[in-house]
Amino acid sequence: MRRPLLVNPLLIALVVSLASVSRFRPALAQSAEKAALIRRLLAQTRAADLAVAAMEATVPAQRAANPKIPAEFWDEFIARAKREMPRFIDMLLPVYDSHFTKEQLEQLLAFYQSPLGQYLAKVQPEIAMQSAQIGQKWGGELGAAVAQDLAKRGVKTQEN
Repeated sequence: MRRPLLVNPLLIALVVSLASVSRFRPALAQSAEKAALIRRLLAQTRAADLAVAAMEATVPAQRAANPKIPAEFWDEFIARAKREMPRFIDMLLPVYDSHFTKEQLEQLLAFYQSPLGQYLAKVQPEIAMQSAQIGQKWGGELGAAVAQDLAKRGVKTQEN
């Protein structure tokens, strides 16, 4: 029986972005000052930590769903993602540039420099990891329930 590949959308986006970053050089519209604000915001919000936490949360499900892929692959994938994170941050610059003005970035930075903002940045990776685990459990339960309902109607959901 062939198992479906379970993939987190963030993981797909990160893999694609890391794989294609050498060919992708976006033209940045923001000024050097705005780019610096975006970099400060991404550092203050621990965006890299969030991305890695999300990926690490999905790896156990990926390992289970793809037992033929050696464990070394997943270990190296995470290690490489951590090393390549500065390139990922570079790729986020145009996204933030397109969604926030300089003034909005300054306001966000002020929030993330406040005690509440610092606390949010500190706990956000753990919240992301726990949320991903809950999402995987929920998705598994939904899938099982749908498969059971379809089986009751005579619809096969797995290869025999």
